Amino acid sequence: MDEKARREDRRVRYTRQVIHEAFFDLLREKGFGKVTVADICRHAEINRGTFYLHYIDKFALLDEVIGEALDTEPPYEERLHSLCQRVPASDDYLLLYSSPDTLPYITRHIVERAGATMVPQIMERTGLDEDHAQLVFVFAVSGNVAVNTQMGWERSKKFNEMQALFRDFMEGGLDRIRAR
Repeated sequence: MDEKARREDRRVRYTRQVIHEAFFDLLREKGFGKVTVADICRHAEINRGTFYLHYIDKFALLDEVIGEALDTEPPYEERLHSLCQRVPASDDYLLLYSSPDTLPYITRHIVERAGATMVPQIMERTGLDEDHAQLVFVFAVSGNVAVNTQMGWERSKKFNEMQALFRDFMEGGLDRIRAR
């Protein structure tokens, strides 16, 4: 990579970083529903044109931030947990997971990412068609995320016990479907 490209790349990373920082500050202050692109630009001290060079709207920014939250490598002990069972890796990501405005987007991302693997497994285990297996998977993810949110996404003995209980519940439910 030549020097000009490296400088531009550094500027792009810096601009995205200040946009992300402004986004999280405003998310804490106002909640996602009340944050506007103008707010983000003011807080990041950039113009709207700069924002729109990087994102089509605030939802595209949210999608990118959620992707980063889900891509963040969890601590070793968390790696065996599914995406809907992992504790967010930072306070900023925890803010995404605990905000009623953003939680549906988190859930959708988890369903999309893990569904490609889990739906075929559910189909194979139960004999369900793809549409029904998808709905069972959405039910499992949504319920798990809702309970984890209520528990504050705080890893504890109780949190781990609940994850084991959910696994047993789902395993038994899948076995029951297969037996039908």
